[in-house]
Amino acid sequence: MGSTSGRGDYRYLIQPRGSGTTWYAVAEVPRTLREALGKKRLLRSLKTEDIRLARIARWKAVDELKSEIARAQNPSDSGREGLAEEALALREELSRVSAERRDDILYAIVERAEQIDRAQGKPDERRDGGGETEDASSKAAVDFAKLASGRATPVDHYIERWLAASDYSERTKADARTAMAQFKAWTSKTERNLFIETVTDRDASDFRDEAFVAAGTHVHTANKKLSALRQYWQWLDKSFGIRPNPWAGKSLAKPKAHRISQDGPQGNERPFTDDEVRRLLGADSDADLSDVMRIAALSGMRIEEIGQLRVRDCENGLFAVTKGKTPAAIRTIPIHTALKSIVERRTAKRDPTAYLFPDFEDTGWDGNRTMALSKRFGYFRKRLKVDDKRPGARRSKVNFHSFRRWFATKAEDAGQRENVVAAVMGHNKNLGLTFGHYSRAELVELKRECVEAVKLPSGKSMVHAGVP
Repeated sequence: MGSTSGRGDYRYLIQPRGSGTTWYAVAEVPRTLREALGKKRLLRSLKTEDIRLARIARWKAVDELKSEIARAQNPSDSGREGLAEEALALREELSRVSAERRDDILYAIVERAEQIDRAQGKPDERRDGGGETEDASSKAAVDFAKLASGRATPVDHYIERWLAASDYSERTKADARTAMAQFKAWTSKTERNLFIETVTDRDASDFRDEAFVAAGTHVHTANKKLSALRQYWQWLDKSFGIRPNPWAGKSLAKPKAHRISQDGPQGNERPFTDDEVRRLLGADSDADLSDVMRIAALSGMRIEEIGQLRVRDCENGLFAVTKGKTPAAIRTIPIHTALKSIVERRTAKRDPTAYLFPDFEDTGWDGNRTMALSKRFGYFRKRLKVDDKRPGARRSKVNFHSFRRWFATKAEDAGQRENVVAAVMGHNKNLGLTFGHYSRAELVELKRECVEAVKLPSGKSMVHAGVP
């Protein structure tokens, strides 16, 4: 298809065998349409041997070729994306050419816009009663000209550059891309065809109200997406002076805690009940899921913390959490007596650098190895009817994290001090101040006492599972 190597930009350009030195525009035909069109690729002669002229002329030809492909796939497709791609390519070329060639590119942009105008069924010009010429350009032609000449920019044009310059986690970057994709889809659905320079306060408000408020989206989810868009425009302001920020002040108000019914859809997620823990640990499950559930229930660790454990992190009767969401998450947790057989089985004669759970798949998102397991657990608990989805809620009030909540509840019910429970769970931000007068060994013993105070609920189902 061509490249943008050191030789220059040869995208969509080719010199077929037997054509001499004449340049052709080329467009690949999707595999699903090759039978309908009878070809793997479509070619159109540019009738020139001059590569500079070919680079300019190719876009009209490529647009026509892609329109032919689009008609075969969907006769109603307007080809808007193809025009945007063509305009951006001209914009890129305009930014790289010498001053003497700049007028040639600008002339090509104007000529192409006029072609688009005629294709929209508009005359080149019309005169009013006074004989003055009025602008009869179609919106598609105007948008093309603005985009190609650099006066308008697609809303997502700089998003990857912004994310590359940020220190966001991969998960946060993925969330930002999702927010932008949702905004672009909304602009297309509402036929606003917005650019970075043209998004207004009203557009941002309408998107928020139609995409989130009217859809009943949870406040937390809506604000996370609105925050991503706001931060993107903040970066655009710092980088290119694009202001004002249309997303400023668009966050949805969070419901007042005292006005939220805990039994309603906005209520807090909850710990498992003892009966739910019995059902989960007593049912048949695969070895990995069975072991992870027990470790979570008797350590208070997050699922991703368990997934990161290596053999060397389970020595001297302690789990070592070596990275986490906050500095407080870096901690050691005494291994509960009821977990020792699991740990011994999974660490015996194994490489110290090996993962405790070697079969978990790394998603590539911040080293998260437990996303697939989390989904598997979701199916597992729903099969056992361990669920609490309220009408209007975005998800169930119980999930894998409910083991962590259950651990905290049981430790506090057993009379353990709040700051000790926080130290075990990685919540205490002032650990050094809180336990400054204790030695390291004394602190480990305090945490060990806390961990051992938590007992798995007894019952018939637990006996069947072979758990004491």
